Amino acid sequence: GAAYGEGSLSSRLAGMVSKVPHAGTEVSACVIDLQSGRVVMSHHGDLPLVPASTQKVIAMAIALLELGPGFSFTTTLASDGTDLIVIGDGDPGFGDERLAIGRGGTIDDAFARWGEALKSSGMGSVVGDLVLDESIFDEVSVHPTWDSSDLGKWYAAPVGALNFNDNCVDITVRPGSRGGSPVRVNVVPDVDVIRVDNRCKTGGKKDPTLHHVAGTLDYTLKGRCKKKWRLQAVSFPDPGLLFGEAMRAKLVSHGISIAGKIRRERVRGTDGALPTNLKVLANNETPIADALSRAGKNSQNMFAEALLKRAGFARMSRVGDAMPVGSWASGSLAANAMFERAGIDRRGLDIRDGSGLSRENRVTAKQLAGLLAWSHGTPFGTYLHDSLSQAGVDGSLRRRMKKTGGLVFAKTGTMRGVCALAGYVDGESGARFAFAVLFNGYTGPSTPYREIQDRVCLELFRAAKR
Repeated sequence: GAAYGEGSLSSRLAGMVSKVPHAGTEVSACVIDLQSGRVVMSHHGDLPLVPASTQKVIAMAIALLELGPGFSFTTTLASDGTDLIVIGDGDPGFGDERLAIGRGGTIDDAFARWGEALKSSGMGSVVGDLVLDESIFDEVSVHPTWDSSDLGKWYAAPVGALNFNDNCVDITVRPGSRGGSPVRVNVVPDVDVIRVDNRCKTGGKKDPTLHHVAGTLDYTLKGRCKKKWRLQAVSFPDPGLLFGEAMRAKLVSHGISIAGKIRRERVRGTDGALPTNLKVLANNETPIADALSRAGKNSQNMFAEALLKRAGFARMSRVGDAMPVGSWASGSLAANAMFERAGIDRRGLDIRDGSGLSRENRVTAKQLAGLLAWSHGTPFGTYLHDSLSQAGVDGSLRRRMKKTGGLVFAKTGTMRGVCALAGYVDGESGARFAFAVLFNGYTGPSTPYREIQDRVCLELFRAAKR
């Protein structure tokens, strides 16, 4: 109530967000007190803007609502006696380097375990094909509204029912034996379908560069190299192909040959049931908490897309659709239904993807703050809160707002002309405020807008302490 001088708090906050460095900048800001449910401040709170990565809050919330906090993505290895079959579940964390390092392992660990499972079941070789069932998701792996200049970059990697190494190629170069000789190249995943044209030479002043045309399997190295150099990851256009080839290469290195080819077809029934002649050999699981943390703290786009599509599949299955499929359309329908269920006015809301990479997404600050406030009161609220970046501690806010003692948990969002922040400010006993501050349409760096967001959070932090 008035204990922290609500009138003055709301006017102080409104004063902060209304003074913008550029005249043409659009602002939408909203703060909700979680104890009373009251809107403390709304400045153009109903103005729909481009959310950038704060869109991930929507993808994370719908995944928690539809799948539940105990959910795990489960990729199944099976056999029908002839073929080896992998049934995808849209797991974005399969072979993810950061998650693998966190577990003290490598990106190939699941494939290595599968190799052991095959051996112990007496399948030292596979006489048939490696069959990939990717039917849980549609076949559109790159969103049609993504900016063409982003395609091919690691952060616009495609999303599939089967994913490996974030659907990216990692290339490291080392100097060759003498000046002017070609550099030595290490490719991860090391599969034959990736074509590397090595024009990079040892020694000299220039740095190595990697050129990749989106949608192709060609990667060209240029420049010079005088020390070990890991180039920025670039996307691979076909997630299932990368998964299948990486899996086959790993099994071969474990002494398990696959006589046939990689084949892609639906194996399970539309009801999700596996054919009775299938023998399940192993499963690989990624807890939803891991995917949420990669999407929320690290702002990993492909993880957010997988969460949204997987939630879309779950909702279609739940409402009894005859042919459920995870797609951007079904994920968007699920998310819209969640806003409806939360009692949030959906005017102006336009959900195109899960990551916020599309510039056609639209959301208001009131909708984002409202969703955060509603989620706070649900059984999954804590999971959403804890998956966001903690200011001064981790993720995309690790260098920001160190004076808030780690009591701000929020999702950042930055793209050209867009700077957004949405999340929670905690008091003594948990989350106290939900907020969203979105800026669109400025030119130049986002720094002055980040500073405004930080001041808003600091003000809320002080109010929550009182």
